[in-house]
Amino acid sequence: MATALIAANPAAAAETAYTESISVTQSGGFTGRTELFSVDTTTRDERAAQALSLAATPQYRTLAPIYLPSNPCCDRHRYEVVTHYSDGTDKTVVTMDGVPGTPPVLLEVIDLVTNVGTPE
Repeated sequence: MATALIAANPAAAAETAYTESISVTQSGGFTGRTELFSVDTTTRDERAAQALSLAATPQYRTLAPIYLPSNPCCDRHRYEVVTHYSDGTDKTVVTMDGVPGTPPVLLEVIDLVTNVGTPE
């Protein structure tokens, strides 16, 4: 069905940017350590492909840039998620552990990338 839609409207298909890469910088926590996790289109893992697909959805593309608590105290991890798209645009979203109202799609992308990507 998707093939039929693309063939019927190739201009719409060309306008849709796909996700080329996602990097997650995790910092803070009890140890205060900073780690960078990343996946891209060459990462051979189903979870990486899922993260790249989720980051291309309208739910992810329309996320606010910041989901932070009123009190960032006390050994929480901070996450800076940078997503690069095929149209040359980037999206950066920052959040921390345990922030009420953080969209599930953001938490899922963070979880997938930090579980697949090798810390640098």
